[in-house]
Amino acid sequence: MAKVSFFTVGCKLNQYETELIARRLKQLGFERVDWAEDADLYIVNSCNVTHKAAADSRRKLFGVKKKHPRAKAVAIGCYAHLKKEDLSGLEEIDLVLGNDEKDQVLARLNHLFPEISADMPSLEDSVLDGMSKRSRALVKVQDGCNQNCSYCIIPKARGHEISRPIEKILEEVRALKNNGYREVILTGVHVGRYRENGTVLGGLVRRIVTDTEIDRVRLSSLEVNEIESDLIQTVEQSGRVCRHFHIPLQSGSDRILRSMNRPYSTKKYRDIIDQIKSRIPGVMIGADLIVGFPGETEKEFAESLDFVENSPIDYLHVFSYSDHPEARSFSFDDKLEPPEIKIRNRIVTDLGDLKWKSFINSQLDSELEVLFEKRYFHKNGAVSGLSDNYIRIESTAGPEFCNQICRVRPEAVCGRKLIGKII
Repeated sequence: MAKVSFFTVGCKLNQYETELIARRLKQLGFERVDWAEDADLYIVNSCNVTHKAAADSRRKLFGVKKKHPRAKAVAIGCYAHLKKEDLSGLEEIDLVLGNDEKDQVLARLNHLFPEISADMPSLEDSVLDGMSKRSRALVKVQDGCNQNCSYCIIPKARGHEISRPIEKILEEVRALKNNGYREVILTGVHVGRYRENGTVLGGLVRRIVTDTEIDRVRLSSLEVNEIESDLIQTVEQSGRVCRHFHIPLQSGSDRILRSMNRPYSTKKYRDIIDQIKSRIPGVMIGADLIVGFPGETEKEFAESLDFVENSPIDYLHVFSYSDHPEARSFSFDDKLEPPEIKIRNRIVTDLGDLKWKSFINSQLDSELEVLFEKRYFHKNGAVSGLSDNYIRIESTAGPEFCNQICRVRPEAVCGRKLIGKII
């Protein structure tokens, strides 16, 4: 039996696609092993969004032959897509597939492993029914992005927006539920742009709630101008859609937002998150913020700080601006020096920590629905899981509580998590 190992760099969509390929190879007789183990085939699902992601992708790709000279090394994903010309033909890599070819990966493996038929169907026709070492499953709803933010290369790597058929999504959710999964996370490059035969994201979520028996539906990152009233209403009323929105802000300065080519204003952003907070008790709202964008003055940085501090944002993912040679912002003037960007990152990160502490302390008098996860079971009897509003909660209980959704009363804050008692 041939053995295969995977290394995934980057986003949830990459993780989903890795699992889909892995499940299909298992059906063809491959045994999946950890990256450190000996295998016949190593597949790196790569990323090129940041320098670090690209470096991680390169390191894993070029390290395969050093440790396993007889193994086959395959590069897929965004780094492979954008650097295909550079990677193809290198003796360290046996096959390079861009994102436009990833669906055909099984058929393309035929010349490396003749036992795989060259007539294998594409991954587009496949349904993911499980994920390795995960209690919460990803479900792909769309791919691609048309937004073209000035700092971003994803449209070049992933192409134009394309939404997955509703019936295929529902089939996948049902398969995951039948295999014991309690929560699905809707993922894609630009989830809020879901469009299929007149149905937008709010309609898709309603169909999942009404047409499947999955216990919980969680939304991935959404752009603020794509959060419509009917989606908020579904979260508010269903009881099965998680009270958690991650809404990229990127800057609290309107001029910087325009320079980034972000299609909203700070007023629009504030209006939507105020609406969410007023309609959904206990909801958590997170945001991405980029510091040190070209031309960001001290005044505009202060505007960002003030906006976050005085808004109902509950946590931040803070990113230091980093030039990417294929992004339009690479040619922008007035670049900030790295030490200054580092200082600004630290200031915003500290603010984000304060916002997070404030939110989790506000939940101490609540009762929360928590999905306890198998991979977080401790030998000392502690189980850990996520509440529907995205707080990690630990409780003392046996392994029988793993993969169960329990009502928990938080009793104490411990770092970035809560300690609670199962009711």
